Amino acid sequence: MPKIKCFNCSSKPGKRKCIINSSNLICPVCCATIRDDKCMECSYYQESAEFAAKKQEREGSSSPGSYFGSPAIQKSIMEASMDLMNTHASAGAEYEKDPEKFTNDSFQFFNTGEFAEFSFSDDEIDLIIKEYGEPNDEEGWFHTDQGTVYYSNAVSLIMSDKRFREFSKPLMNIFLKYYRKREYAEAWLILSTTNRIMEGDFIVPFTMLMFFRGISRWKLGRTVS
Repeated sequence: MPKIKCFNCSSKPGKRKCIINSSNLICPVCCATIRDDKCMECSYYQESAEFAAKKQEREGSSSPGSYFGSPAIQKSIMEASMDLMNTHASAGAEYEKDPEKFTNDSFQFFNTGEFAEFSFSDDEIDLIIKEYGEPNDEEGWFHTDQGTVYYSNAVSLIMSDKRFREFSKPLMNIFLKYYRKREYAEAWLILSTTNRIMEGDFIVPFTMLMFFRGISRWKLGRTVS
């Protein structure tokens, strides 16, 4: 049975269904050549965009003054952020209007394996313990005034400009992934969280989870030893 030719070049075998051209088969070369923003729902577009984002981030990782990676990555983040605010503002407005929903959705979203790498290191937890002592083990202690002060001091001690630069790059790559998948509520959670941290608001679910992951690992190590 003869292979179906690419609908675009009519020379190479068509191996992929093109979702913006009635699912006609297209060859990989033409797919990569003609794809644009209309292809955002296509898995090949998403894989290519993620690969390009990671490559650009690696190439620009040594650039001084960069929070989010290379100039190309920063441009992509800026364009996505502006589009989110101008065209898809409803989710963001809902979170601004209902802080409890923002908090609940953020805890659920950031408390997944995708964000497990975002955690305070052993050295950072050791510094917190040295500076402020061990946190109280009593259940619910962090919801008390004393626990809130401990957490606020601990995170403020760690959250330097350098530390923000370290985790903001991979975090905003995840932001671009959700934006390109058109999962705008999740993209809003990341964008809103990043903006709040940049403004010095560390009592947000993302940084709380970074802190508690580190503390849990520290407690586990103390138990094992």
